[in-house]
Amino acid sequence: MKKLIKRIASISIMLVMFMTIFSGCQSKASKSNKSSENKVYKLGISAYPAFYTWYITQAEGLFKKRGINVKLVYFPVYSDSVQAFNTGKIDMLSAAVPDIIAPYVNGIGLETVLLLDNSNGADGLVARNGINSIKDLKGKSVATEYGTIEHFFLLNALKKEGMTEKDINFVNLSVSDAAPAFLSGKVDAACLWEPSLSKALAKKDSKLLISSKDTPGLIPDVLVANKDMTENGKDDIKKVVNAYYDSMEFYAKNKDKAIQDMAKGAVISASEMKIAMSGSKLFTAESAIDAMDKKQDNYSYLPYTTEKIAQFLQNVKMIDEMPDDTTKMYNSAYLKEVIKDGKSTSVPDTTK
Repeated sequence: MKKLIKRIASISIMLVMFMTIFSGCQSKASKSNKSSENKVYKLGISAYPAFYTWYITQAEGLFKKRGINVKLVYFPVYSDSVQAFNTGKIDMLSAAVPDIIAPYVNGIGLETVLLLDNSNGADGLVARNGINSIKDLKGKSVATEYGTIEHFFLLNALKKEGMTEKDINFVNLSVSDAAPAFLSGKVDAACLWEPSLSKALAKKDSKLLISSKDTPGLIPDVLVANKDMTENGKDDIKKVVNAYYDSMEFYAKNKDKAIQDMAKGAVISASEMKIAMSGSKLFTAESAIDAMDKKQDNYSYLPYTTEKIAQFLQNVKMIDEMPDDTTKMYNSAYLKEVIKDGKSTSVPDTTK
């Protein structure tokens, strides 16, 4: 009998210990979940039409609807947003593909989790009166920022006409500075993106020599997440991707209000915003997955485009070595999860 009492007492002690440990685990898990819910993720954006779509997500409360706290951080100078991402000051970044290659090569952990758009006229080479073709640029001053997607676009435009950078007077200015330089007549031509491009084209007698509409797939823009988020916040990345497609669905059904949301964030008129967005080709989750995973030897395949851009960056000494495998920079898993959940990924026709 005494042995039985001792055994019961022993079992009771063990149960108390188990319940204490279990309670502690639950408490820790609860704190962990609470911490995740309270975390504020910073998403960097700058002056480019497809990046302004995040203002729809913010204005319509779609981040909150998905249970995630995201703060949009606006950078007047695009390169500052890239630097902020590289130094860990922001968690996610809306960026052109060239600007994620150097961080990747330099060992800064990142993943592309969303394809925002392909430029379809939102980037262009504009020239002053009297310059009617790319060949007419010979010996003329052309402004854009060295090592950026606009520089890559310019070199491709010159190459089509059998020219190189040596045939022009290249002026290294950021896009935010290149537009005023062109408008004031300090340079003969400039490679710009929207909304700066439309402002430059509004100048009397200015001429668009070539736009990204003539080079489909050459200029893709993406959303990247940093290493900490890809390792510890996979569910939160999925929420961000879902919130993005909530925005696209809203945009498709409520175009005027969506344009207003973007215009307010961009501090431009709704008509200017509508024109700016007309140069962006947006992607459904299905078409974005194809762009990431469906191997092709052309600019419709993101790893191919990235390889070509990386070669350009190496040639202009912006990177020391090529990426080991450009396919590793893209992760379509979050897009596939969205589709699996049955989420609509319709996107608006921005050309109308």
